[in-house]
Amino acid sequence: MSSINRIASFLLSLSLASGCLAQLENLQGDWMLTVSHDSERLGVLGFDRVDGEIQVFIDGGPVEFELDGNRLEMDVDYRDGGGRLLSRHFSGSLEGDTFSGTLESVHNGLPGTWRAQPLVIPPPQLPAPVDLSGIWTRISAGMEKVDLDYTPAAQVEVDNYSYLDDPALRCVSPALVRLSGWPYPKEILQDDGQLTILMESFHEVRRIFTDGRELPASFPHTAMGYSIGHWEGSTLVVETALLKPSHVDQPGQPISENARVVERFTLSDDGQNLRSMLTLHDPENYRRPVIRFRQWRKTPDTTILEYDCDSYPFFRGLQLEGRLEEYWERMRQQ
Repeated sequence: MSSINRIASFLLSLSLASGCLAQLENLQGDWMLTVSHDSERLGVLGFDRVDGEIQVFIDGGPVEFELDGNRLEMDVDYRDGGGRLLSRHFSGSLEGDTFSGTLESVHNGLPGTWRAQPLVIPPPQLPAPVDLSGIWTRISAGMEKVDLDYTPAAQVEVDNYSYLDDPALRCVSPALVRLSGWPYPKEILQDDGQLTILMESFHEVRRIFTDGRELPASFPHTAMGYSIGHWEGSTLVVETALLKPSHVDQPGQPISENARVVERFTLSDDGQNLRSMLTLHDPENYRRPVIRFRQWRKTPDTTILEYDCDSYPFFRGLQLEGRLEEYWERMRQQ
């Protein structure tokens, strides 16, 4: 059976099996993905029609998949902490309005489970601010999908990326999107008109203005950008612009100076866990928005330490390898 016929059979079975998915277009859209693997990881499973055919995305990046009846199998790439490119194989089925199944790491067979349900963003509600102040330590950086839905211009940058382009190796801040997933703690200070976030990483300071101001039309571009926020119920919604060009993750996926980032921060009922759904809108580089989930746990006994970074090993290593001129030339071209 051809892939198109398998898709048609799958959609027909959905329409017969579930009132929630009674029409073809109901399969399209975003589903909240929860993975229990080495830790709990969150993501967005997306179905879309491209040139008349269904495609599957994780956090805005395309994945290889197969649909057979009500079963879905897919391979999702990611990188570990050491930068190795790895993959997880997902197998599952749809029952009612829930996908669920098992997964394993292709390189070591480590098992896990997953489930996905339609992603629902609640309509705007009256502000009901909650207290996000405290020291927070990251417990999950999400799915960390590597291959994204690049524009041709972005694909060229990804193909030409070198570790020489990584600012973190020379002790320069890797900027908001990438830095939000780093494992070092941060402290949030909150008052009526502003949240101030003090990061251990690179000693970055982020200010989120909640006093009703708009994004400025003209302002210096910085690593953290310019952020404004408002409350939708107890969810803090933050919009950031005026970012310096940077990368999403270590592999070099580019972020342009015209990018916009929207984050939705939610606090658990017991006040001990904080979650962010970060969406990067950058049509110069991505045909679909890029999504990153972050989760932190309140750790009041943690101390924010000095971020001790020395760029000497990076430059000395290039000198010993005879690559300093190559580095300077790459910097001149940026």
